[in-house]
Amino acid sequence: MSGAEGLSVIPVVPELDDGTVRLRALRPQDLPQLVAICRDEAAVRWTTVPPDYTEQDGQAYIREMVPEGWRTGERLVFAAADTATDTLQGTVGLHAFRAGTAEAGLNFGPAARGTGLPERAARLLLEYAFDQLNLQYLYWQALVPNWASRKLAWKLGFRFDAELRGFANDRGASADLWMLSLAAGDPRSPRMPWDGPSAGQS
Repeated sequence: MSGAEGLSVIPVVPELDDGTVRLRALRPQDLPQLVAICRDEAAVRWTTVPPDYTEQDGQAYIREMVPEGWRTGERLVFAAADTATDTLQGTVGLHAFRAGTAEAGLNFGPAARGTGLPERAARLLLEYAFDQLNLQYLYWQALVPNWASRKLAWKLGFRFDAELRGFANDRGASADLWMLSLAAGDPRSPRMPWDGPSAGQS
């Protein structure tokens, strides 16, 4: 399905809820929160969002890019909102699908840090990936030295596999990348003591 016909179909995004965090479709009313999250210093440093994220960027993401990802099945992005107010706190998603595997990614704003909400949202995403999509492996990438991202992956049970020198494209420059993985049958809790710094916890 392509062209106008494809754009006329509104994808049905599952809604997942653990009583504290809700994963749902991004909505136009999320725009102010999305822009604020993507303008945050950490988002600019560690993700691929444009460094001068605008409302137009947010509108295109909500109205075009995210729905198209769900239509094609190539990139499944959820809004992560707190259940009490339904206010957007960040986004989580799956992308780079291939042969029973996908990469997990997330982006949360300052208000969510230290609350445990990113971890809860990520756990809902893992359940969806393994139990609903029947994926066999998930991969987690983090630019070095994004210890907050690596520690969150560690909490979720991801195993550290490799540090790939110069593997990542960090806004046009080569950068080192941490790669971690989690299998469907793996425990979703740390399998070894934390060996990174204690600061920057998620």
